[in-house]
Amino acid sequence: MLVSDFLWNNEQRRGDKIALVCGNRRQTYSQLASRVRRMANALNGLGIRPKEHVAVLSSNSAEHVEIVFAIASMGATWVPLNTRLSAEELSFIIENSSAVAVVYSADLLSTVEQIDRKVGDVRCWIGIGSETTIGKNYEGLIQSAADTPSKVLTSPNDLFTVMYTSGTTGRPKGVMLPHRSFFLGAVYSALALKALETDIKLQAVPQFHAGGQIYLLTYFAAGSTIVILPRWEADEVFSLIEREQVTIASFVPSMLMMLLEEPRIRKTDFSKLQRIVYGAAPIPEDRLARALELTGAGFQQTYGQTEAGVLVSVLDEDDHRFGLQHDRALLRSCGRQMLGYELRVVDDDGQQCSDGTVGEIAVKSESLMTGYWKRPDATEKTLKAGWLYTGDLAYRSTTGHFFIVDRKTDMIISGGENVYPVEVESVISAHPDVLEVAVIGTPDSKWGEAVKAVVVARSGTSPTSDSIIEFCRGRLGGFKIPKSVDFIDRIPRNASGKITKNPIREKYWAGHPRKI
Repeated sequence: MLVSDFLWNNEQRRGDKIALVCGNRRQTYSQLASRVRRMANALNGLGIRPKEHVAVLSSNSAEHVEIVFAIASMGATWVPLNTRLSAEELSFIIENSSAVAVVYSADLLSTVEQIDRKVGDVRCWIGIGSETTIGKNYEGLIQSAADTPSKVLTSPNDLFTVMYTSGTTGRPKGVMLPHRSFFLGAVYSALALKALETDIKLQAVPQFHAGGQIYLLTYFAAGSTIVILPRWEADEVFSLIEREQVTIASFVPSMLMMLLEEPRIRKTDFSKLQRIVYGAAPIPEDRLARALELTGAGFQQTYGQTEAGVLVSVLDEDDHRFGLQHDRALLRSCGRQMLGYELRVVDDDGQQCSDGTVGEIAVKSESLMTGYWKRPDATEKTLKAGWLYTGDLAYRSTTGHFFIVDRKTDMIISGGENVYPVEVESVISAHPDVLEVAVIGTPDSKWGEAVKAVVVARSGTSPTSDSIIEFCRGRLGGFKIPKSVDFIDRIPRNASGKITKNPIREKYWAGHPRKI
């Protein structure tokens, strides 16, 4: 149960088949496996040892696939870095994760130049692309290394990855997922998403995301061909679907919303596209109906969490068709539990709620995380007696469908990215003209939710929305910066003095059946 076994199995069974398509580059499974072995040996030659952590800051690419498999096959631990974070945020993760090496792509060189390269335990930097000027050259390392199998005896219980997710304390938390968890998560997802060897899968979701990686490995498990979209360009999406005869595509809802606004969607040949998989949020019913009409594809909605390793439920094609034709309310569901997972809705005492009663979703599976890196306190609050407490409030219908209605925490999902208000609030609070601030998610047709700051100005000052937003630039990743700022006289608090956000949210969410 090692993640790298997906690659070795495909090399043995279908070595001459195209594994990856990225730009003009095509790699068979045998060619990919050879480069992975070489890179694993190169990492070892740089003094990186089993169980040490290697951080990767890279856009989608064939090299990104290679380096993840290489890290896994030589027994080290992959630490994915979100390319949309600021240099300050990335420096914290690199240091907190105890990474000994950082691999980065050339398009992110300017960000790397801003990162504190003296941070933590980093011993070497590796740049992907000829334009990289910091550290070793990725391709040079591969060409000089031997194509021999690693002799490291990696255990299924060894860590495959430490994936950082935004934290409610203002700092992100590292989710520890061993090989066993991610391997099983990919196998369970392959079954639920009906992945086939004949599939040609468009990889548009970022590979550093838990969702992007599980989508990728799901189709690797089946021996599919992966077509990589290096960066988000709607026109290129349509071109790849036609040129590569894509059968499966996965997106976050905001990506689909953008595609629907493009005139080219009416001119694209979708005859080979069988399914579109989306996650992180539902799609508005009218947009979903339009997408189905224009593409002719079946739709699957996935729900999960990084801590669950990763997907736990699916709203399948039949549900989408039935919902569009007979019961629009069904489209608000995140689906039914997948094979390999047990989902319950529980009350504050951990007791199972009856169908129709709102409580917290708890998940039990062999694919769950083992805990948060260096955060036993947070682990204890989230993992209880073998159950993962998600923080998502939902109810279960008599048909076994789960309907999310809100979150116990205040997390915002904007364009598929997780944003925790306290992190944004801590930055805005440092503005000299801000007395108090509350950050919430508001409904947005493009992003699902938009980050909004509600501010109380200091007496005698007159801050503007633009000045608050500009203050956040460079201090926060772009997706965390508020899209808008409203000013009020007083932020509501409860009897104990704690801010209560529900009264603030109500005005923005009025008329919306789903509050996230």
